Amino acid sequence: MTILNLIMTVISLILLILCIMAPFRKSGAARGHQMIQAVLKPHTIYGILLLVTSLVHGILSGNNPAMMSGKPAWLCLLILLIFSAFKGKMKTRNWIKIHRVLSVLLCLLIVVHIVHAIVV
Repeated sequence: MTILNLIMTVISLILLILCIMAPFRKSGAARGHQMIQAVLKPHTIYGILLLVTSLVHGILSGNNPAMMSGKPAWLCLLILLIFSAFKGKMKTRNWIKIHRVLSVLLCLLIVVHIVHAIVV
């Protein structure tokens, strides 16, 4: 693994964690902390950056067996972002359900991808 690929991997994981923590922003524990609010606010930007950094990571990784588990994860992220673009055209309740289901699916696919990359 090249150093640039390692950097892209770490950045992707950090962005994923920041995206996962977005619901925490609205919790009671985070309301009094301006720093947490500021860090978690650009959720959409984190998602787009995650798409780009994970694509670069996939390209830099080349043709290895973990690519087979990385592609579905990346496609799930792409679908998640496409649905996010239609947020204003959908009922909020329906959009939140779709967004949550795809987010959980994405996290599961990334865990499978990481395990697959470590085992192989």
